[in-house]
Amino acid sequence: PEVKVKIAMVVGVRPGASAHEMELEVTDPLEKAIRTVGEVDNTQSWSYNDLCIIQVELKSTTPDDRLEQCWDMLRHKVSDAEASLPGGTSVTVQDDFSLVYGMFYALTAEGFSERQLADYAGLIQRELTDLDGVARVELYGKREESIDISLRADRMATLGISPTEVLATLNGQNGTFYAGYYDNGDQRVRVTVTDKSRTVEQIRNMVIQGHEDDQLRLGDIATVESGYTEPVRNSMTYNGEHAVGIAVAAASGTDIVKVGNAVERRLAELQEERFPAGVACHKVFYQPERVTGALSTFFINLVESV
Repeated sequence: PEVKVKIAMVVGVRPGASAHEMELEVTDPLEKAIRTVGEVDNTQSWSYNDLCIIQVELKSTTPDDRLEQCWDMLRHKVSDAEASLPGGTSVTVQDDFSLVYGMFYALTAEGFSERQLADYAGLIQRELTDLDGVARVELYGKREESIDISLRADRMATLGISPTEVLATLNGQNGTFYAGYYDNGDQRVRVTVTDKSRTVEQIRNMVIQGHEDDQLRLGDIATVESGYTEPVRNSMTYNGEHAVGIAVAAASGTDIVKVGNAVERRLAELQEERFPAGVACHKVFYQPERVTGALSTFFINLVESV
């Protein structure tokens, strides 16, 4: 039977903020907005450097069939409050704790890079998410890519450029800005200016303004390389080989056995049609088999008792 969980978590992130700043400028405004939701019973919050977590608990008398409505209202209130938070703050609401991930696979790719492994895992995630009866597909052990910039102190000292100036340039040249509308009488088109850097080469060629009106490239004063975030937040191995975990949750009210069969068929199709040699999806945990086994045991016991 499905168990409805009446708890949600609101997570706010603001890079560079102290725990005290998070408490005053992010946590408190969010909590005040959350408490305006009528069905909220209590809240608890924790503020850290760069991060705050707010646990929201609904009243025990809240009917199960009203939970989705309550969570929608919570997201609406949080979204309204987010608009008034300091720039650079992002907020997410997690309310799906009742989801049960009944299928778990490990994807390995012998002879392929981590990026290629992640790409194949993303393909599986998209394909399985489109199946009827699948509520969510999550990936675990996928390393986050990063672009690492190492400033060269000797070059910066020679040119008289400070790290603060470099950071300001990076922030200023890596965004999308509203530039108004273009109206030709019949149509009105929204115009935005995008100045986002997406590749190592684009960032390496970013222009830094010198003190004597000379222009330099970031690559002149820094080493720019692609890599992965450190330290590693989560990692997974399967039989000693680096892997990406794929967890599949069935939607509420669906037949887990039928959903499992559909997932297995799609994985078999991908293995045959899309994956090269060396890429394999291994079954780690598969709830449909346990359900089928439990039903078989039940019917055998029923027949024997009759």
